[in-house]
Amino acid sequence: MQFRNSWQIQRAVFLALFIRELKTRFGRYRLGFFWAMLEPIVHILVLTTLFSFLRDGGDFYGIPFPIFFGVGILAFFIFQKIVTGGINSITANLGLFAYRQVKPLDAIVVRAFLELLIILLVMVFLTWMGAWFFDFETFPHAPLLILLVIIILFIFSLGLAFITSVIGVRYPEAAQLINMLMRPLYFLSGIFFPLQAMPEDYHVYLLWNPLLHAVEQLRAGWFPDYPADGTNILYLFLWALPVFFLGLAFYRNNRTRVLMS
Repeated sequence: MQFRNSWQIQRAVFLALFIRELKTRFGRYRLGFFWAMLEPIVHILVLTTLFSFLRDGGDFYGIPFPIFFGVGILAFFIFQKIVTGGINSITANLGLFAYRQVKPLDAIVVRAFLELLIILLVMVFLTWMGAWFFDFETFPHAPLLILLVIIILFIFSLGLAFITSVIGVRYPEAAQLINMLMRPLYFLSGIFFPLQAMPEDYHVYLLWNPLLHAVEQLRAGWFPDYPADGTNILYLFLWALPVFFLGLAFYRNNRTRVLMS
């Protein structure tokens, strides 16, 4: 009889949950994954068409508006999809927790990773589309900065997903508030306009929002000479770390109640 160490068991659990999540989310058809990618792409295309018309074309700092907007909205999508996806990540896998090796935490992390993977693939598509359609250099100017922003944003979002997953089980009515809170954040995170284009009197308030720092720093890593003045990746990190451990502690304090709900 072959015994597996804890790392091998954990890896097997993650892989099994990942495959289950793929099948549940996309069905048995391979095109399901492409439909999942299509959702954010269509979102970008519809809104860029609308705002380009309202703004009578134009760009920001020489960056075509669809590319500018696309980078910003994808940063926001990483946050939104992971946090809201956490709401039913536990309830969708309750039957699996009868197995001792499978923990609710695993389901939360796997779903968050899948959401991140989808957005990263859309980013690759956006890079290709921008280079081909707009004849614009869309290859990231500072890939390491982009990678760092994405990792920190993922940690921040995952910490909140730990909290929303518990809320989704114990307080399902309150979970609807999470989706409602995403709407003002959508407009306050610098997705449509750079910080420097907003009234300076409001900067002191807008800069409290860590998502604005994530969006602007991601653009600074993507486009050379992008003025991300006022934003700081360290500020995002100083939010991400406490939120991650706070979310983890909140989950651990409620895991028994969650499984009994």
